Amino acid sequence: MSTNRRKTPFRYVLKEPVATEMHIISINGVPAPPKPIEALMHDISKTGCCLSIPLEIHVDLNQVRISLNVLLNEDPLYFEGNLQWDREEKGRFYYGVQLEIPEAEQDRLPRELRMLAGARRILVL
Repeated sequence: MSTNRRKTPFRYVLKEPVATEMHIISINGVPAPPKPIEALMHDISKTGCCLSIPLEIHVDLNQVRISLNVLLNEDPLYFEGNLQWDREEKGRFYYGVQLEIPEAEQDRLPRELRMLAGARRILVL
């Protein structure tokens, strides 16, 4: 019997990107105006996700903290995190987000991911 020696959490790719609302909380510790940005979530794990937006943010030069309101199934989820990397593809900007999930919420995300897997809406990588 083999044991799983994986050190990183499984990443779940959404078969269809999920529309979500992103807010920039702060840039380099300076509060940002509370304007919603329409984003698409492409994948998610217990520690992070990949989003795309039509806006370029220079992650390599700035520390950007964001919040996300997302509906994966029935219950809305709220996350905060930091943008870690970026890339441009076909006029859209993709960002890796390191999520900070409060301890009280840490059981909800795996439950939501199991529901998505049961509905065959995600692929496990």
